[in-house]
Amino acid sequence: MKPPNAKPEKIKGVPPTQMNQEQFDELSVKLLEGLKKYGGLGISANQLGINQRAVLVNVKEPLVLFNPRVIEVSQDSVAYVEQCLSIDKTMKSPVKTIRAKKITVECDNLGTVVFSPDNELGDWKDSEEFFNDLGLMECVVAQHEIDHLNGMLITNPNRRYSTTYIAPKTYGRNEMVMVQLKDGTTEFVKYKKAQSLIEQGGKIL
Repeated sequence: MKPPNAKPEKIKGVPPTQMNQEQFDELSVKLLEGLKKYGGLGISANQLGINQRAVLVNVKEPLVLFNPRVIEVSQDSVAYVEQCLSIDKTMKSPVKTIRAKKITVECDNLGTVVFSPDNELGDWKDSEEFFNDLGLMECVVAQHEIDHLNGMLITNPNRRYSTTYIAPKTYGRNEMVMVQLKDGTTEFVKYKKAQSLIEQGGKIL
């Protein structure tokens, strides 16, 4: 069962809005009820057909973010696995995504919120420890739900994780190659001679 506005074509960007405390409390209840009804670790208001820029992230504790704005993103990223109520097939076959390891969010109700791994060094010993890092999971869910508010899904090319294998270049022993030496100069030599130059700090251009 999916939320009424969960279909991909209905997930549109939502601009910031204003509301009083009573309206915010009512919205929070609707988000909590929606998540309880449809399941998952988070939900956005626009998935429920509510035209408000708000999300609920429920990993460590329920967090409602009203008018969230991502103001900082770490350069480090992680490959993750996600499902989405908006895309039925991902509930059976999760999608591999790429996510920032840490984000800083500004929102009207909570101010500045930092989402980051519990293991700050990121030296998880195995996949089980990686996927059980609740801080990292919360960070991923926050990005996922805020993406909904921006009209973006996990199938977007900017979110999909992919690898392209490029086979290393191989050379024949007598093939001529250009080598840049450690001092910056270059030499055009046979590959068999280049190997000794590489051992001395040179590199093939």
